[in-house]
Amino acid sequence: MSRAVARAALLHMLPDYLASAGVSPDSIFRQAGMSLDDVASAAVVSRSQIHHALALSARCVGIAEVGLLLGRSADPAKLGPIGKVLATARGATAEACLQAQIDLMPTMQSHVSIALLKRDTEMIWTHRLVGDDETAWLLHEGAVAFNVGMLRNLMGADWAPEHVSFPHACKGLRRSYEDHFRAPVSFGDQGEARIHMARSTLSRPLQRASHPDRGRDVGPASTGPVTTIRRGASDIESAVERMIDATLADRPVTLQMAARILGLSPRTLQRRLDDNGRPFEQLLDDRRRALAMSWLKDGGTSVTGVAMRLGYSDVAHFNRAFRRWEGRSPMGFRRASKALA
Repeated sequence: MSRAVARAALLHMLPDYLASAGVSPDSIFRQAGMSLDDVASAAVVSRSQIHHALALSARCVGIAEVGLLLGRSADPAKLGPIGKVLATARGATAEACLQAQIDLMPTMQSHVSIALLKRDTEMIWTHRLVGDDETAWLLHEGAVAFNVGMLRNLMGADWAPEHVSFPHACKGLRRSYEDHFRAPVSFGDQGEARIHMARSTLSRPLQRASHPDRGRDVGPASTGPVTTIRRGASDIESAVERMIDATLADRPVTLQMAARILGLSPRTLQRRLDDNGRPFEQLLDDRRRALAMSWLKDGGTSVTGVAMRLGYSDVAHFNRAFRRWEGRSPMGFRRASKALA
């Protein structure tokens, strides 16, 4: 269970990418207990929610190397203060830009350790997500792809690292990674992601600004370091409701699954929901009831279709549940709704 939190702006490139691949961005984010507004406002969420959204995206588009594509398309202007160090790079060095990013990283996420190691002619950028397990692999790959792309923008399109390594096993085609970075790539190394670079190239003064919108206001303003958050009970409830709504037709999210996505223990999640007056099972039941009534009133879906969309394997189970909720059958409710329309 990860205690880390991060700004949802880390996923700013994901909605457009998913839409271009024919996948509903809203569905992906709701399954992770988030909304698209969280990304636009740089809301602070559990980093485990970000991992879940990325893993769902990779599964839906069928591309294991999706982290490379997202990292390459990331817009520094959407990352707040961290982006400003790229937009005002004239006269600085690539090394200075990397160090400025490291210094500002606490405004973007917690429990992350990034460093620049200097060894004779080599410099190594290291990236460790403290407390996270291998589910963090896509965030590692996105971070490395973003930084390699940033360095190419700073120093020229022909620049390439000497070697790249990741702490996890290779999930896609190794050749795809080597073609992307134009360098050897290894996996399962050191418990952290690494970019090995020639030290001399990073210390040269940059002759141009790295971003065409140099000097403009970039992204949401930072309010200081991102630290572990304690969401209000209503916020937790809203996140769980999003997960329930997005997963009902396939396999309704369980308490254990929701807790893992939110970076909480099942006991803590249940206690927080209890504090708000609606235990998990009641929340699930309430969402099914509200959606059933809405879809039955709408009239565009058969009773059997409504039952399937709500995750019932048998329409008889849905009929019994609806009688418990409303004291009449779904068809009786639909006829009464039409009569009142």
